[in-house]
Amino acid sequence: MARKEELNQLYNQFAGLIQIQNAMQGSSVLRPMRGWAISPDAMAWILADLQERESPTVIEFGSGQSTIILATVLKQRGGRLVSVEHDSGYLGAIQRQAKACNVTDVITFALAPLVAMSPTCSSYDLTSLPDCSIDLALIDGPPFTNGLLTRLVPLRWATTHLIKGGAIFLDDAARGNEQECLRQLRAEFPGINIIEYAAEKGLAKLEFI
Repeated sequence: MARKEELNQLYNQFAGLIQIQNAMQGSSVLRPMRGWAISPDAMAWILADLQERESPTVIEFGSGQSTIILATVLKQRGGRLVSVEHDSGYLGAIQRQAKACNVTDVITFALAPLVAMSPTCSSYDLTSLPDCSIDLALIDGPPFTNGLLTRLVPLRWATTHLIKGGAIFLDDAARGNEQECLRQLRAEFPGINIIEYAAEKGLAKLEFI
């Protein structure tokens, strides 16, 4: 039976081959996914939801390869993406990648530094974020190392700006931190429905009943 590291190596080689083929065909080339990045199976669930929406406004908390994927799809569907990131250096790298992939025209980048919520937890400062209604949100930041409830702040923001029929997706939903955020959010918004999907690191979909 193949060991986990051997399977991971096989995945990496196969994923790399796909990106080589993309480059040779003139398509966008993605950087490696999984690890810190959202996993392909989780992204597929999100894209399946997104394809049913016309000219949607999407916000993601945590820029990355998801930015390029979402922007490419939204450009085809007449939508817009707001991409929120706390790390200015990393944000600059994604902006350069987005420019190379010709999708900057549908993205609004927002730098949101981390601020202390408590002595043991920090999260985004969202005071400068555009006050807009959203069709879909992807919560994939801040990193869990910033505290147990670090993702509760973007979850609350998305919940209060969601249109009727909209959806919020929380990546890494199998982790204890994210499960605690979901418990607290459910207590604050009793009308919210949470569906958990099978994905490598867990994925939760939140919507109002």
